[in-house]
Amino acid sequence: MRLLQHYQRLSQAFPAHDGPARLADIAAALHCSPRHARELMQSMAENGWLQWQPGLGRGHASRLRLLAPAGQLETDAVRGHLADGDIEKAMRLLPAAARRQVADLLPAYLGLPPAEPQTLRLPFYRPLHSLDPVRINRRTECHLIRQIFDGLTRYDRGEEKIVPALAHHWSHDGDWRNWRFHLRPGVAFHHGRTLDGEDVRQTLLRLRDKAGPHQELLSHLENVALPAPLTVDIRLARPDALLPRRLADSAASILPRDCWTRADFGRFPIGTGAFKLEANNDYRATLRAFDRHWKERPLLDTVDIWVVDDPDVRARLDARFCHPDEPSSQPSLRQLEAGCSYLAANPARLDATQRQALADWLHPAIWQAAQPDEAALGMLPQWRHRPLPAQAPPPRLPATLRLATYQLPAHIELAEAVARRLRDAGCRIELTVMPYPDFARYDWLDDADLLLTGEVMADDVDFGVYQWLCQDAGYRHWLEEGTRQKIRLTERRLAMEPDAERRWQGYEALARELVEEASLIPLRHHVQTMEFAPQLRGVTLAQCGWMDFGKAWLAPPL
Repeated sequence: MRLLQHYQRLSQAFPAHDGPARLADIAAALHCSPRHARELMQSMAENGWLQWQPGLGRGHASRLRLLAPAGQLETDAVRGHLADGDIEKAMRLLPAAARRQVADLLPAYLGLPPAEPQTLRLPFYRPLHSLDPVRINRRTECHLIRQIFDGLTRYDRGEEKIVPALAHHWSHDGDWRNWRFHLRPGVAFHHGRTLDGEDVRQTLLRLRDKAGPHQELLSHLENVALPAPLTVDIRLARPDALLPRRLADSAASILPRDCWTRADFGRFPIGTGAFKLEANNDYRATLRAFDRHWKERPLLDTVDIWVVDDPDVRARLDARFCHPDEPSSQPSLRQLEAGCSYLAANPARLDATQRQALADWLHPAIWQAAQPDEAALGMLPQWRHRPLPAQAPPPRLPATLRLATYQLPAHIELAEAVARRLRDAGCRIELTVMPYPDFARYDWLDDADLLLTGEVMADDVDFGVYQWLCQDAGYRHWLEEGTRQKIRLTERRLAMEPDAERRWQGYEALARELVEEASLIPLRHHVQTMEFAPQLRGVTLAQCGWMDFGKAWLAPPL
């Protein structure tokens, strides 16, 4: 590839050249010494790219004839790298013009059978953000974190309960404040080192101390001690019956203490999970089965997630996410998400009366947006917390409101529909669409009046709803102090409640109050749809809408 780059420089300096050329000028074009230039010219001639006859004696010019169009060589190089599956090298070494060719060549490459029969290929609409568990809370990244990492505990969707993971046993005192976890022996990280208690201790303290979207998860952690190398004692500042659920959250994934300080850890994380991350760039993320996983090796060899939005390309892959109204010719799975997209208003800009009028104006029985999916009458599909208003006159709103959302197609589409609806009430919307990392910092709140965001539960819906209501969801930034205090008291009471049914009663009561006072305005429950090829077996959807990679496999063609 470096030789190709030198040829590109030569072609730019001597376009379509066939005639005399001084060695000094060639060396200047190649940014090297005359001696090195002679070696490079000889190598290019051996490749058949040019003819070069060195000048004999001082003052005699060499003769140079360029034979190969540089653009064709670039295309050939791109094709070669794609055929080898080495898109990263092409992106790193080729100039910008050649990089654009990758987008044109990618469909043909994705139409070829993969080198390994157990390779699952999926399309996605954007590159992945950080996969450092403490830094990200998007559903896709959280799902992949669960493939790359393990926690002390995990939620088993089939059994609907918390089960052992890196900890094979745990116990607590009668006050739910002091816990002891016993680690599995011989658990390997992807880079080869064996897990020990110090990895667990430092991971949990980092989660508590590092600012980020999950810092509240273990804010009540007082101390982590290691009475033995594979024994971890956790002391809490207050009782918490939900600690095993907290430790199953993707944010509490256990990290190797010698790796997370690396600058590239978010892009190339190392865990103990069933898959290790092999590639992650703007075009592809590749997960490879980890043969030494403590539980079992996945049936798949690799999972390739390609950043591609072309419908024809997406249809050639093994599975794809579909629009709910899109006709499907392949087997497919559909489920209604546990969660919703919702609107929240800045109380410094809209008072309680205006917020309630806005919620009534956007009630689905009155406003039937031309949107797919299902209208939301509560934060979860089974909740009906938005009664039909007796009347819904246009709300008295400021002439202009600033609405912020992030780069998710469903949210952009919904935000535009909200803008049209509010225009009917005489209010003009200034819509700002941010990349998600910028949106998630929430440093723009003082410059916005409305936010449109959403929450989708992970498999442990019980704990997911607890987090949504009681921890760092988007709407909480704009709660009035009385509501904040009520949530703080409810959070501690629910954390001390070991009975799931009683917790759910508490969840629903708090959710009803938040919706009825228009602290948040539910809009849509989205339908998650995945279409997949008939040879793909063992397909199950996680609550977040992604496939469980650990259960999938590809049947050979008959």
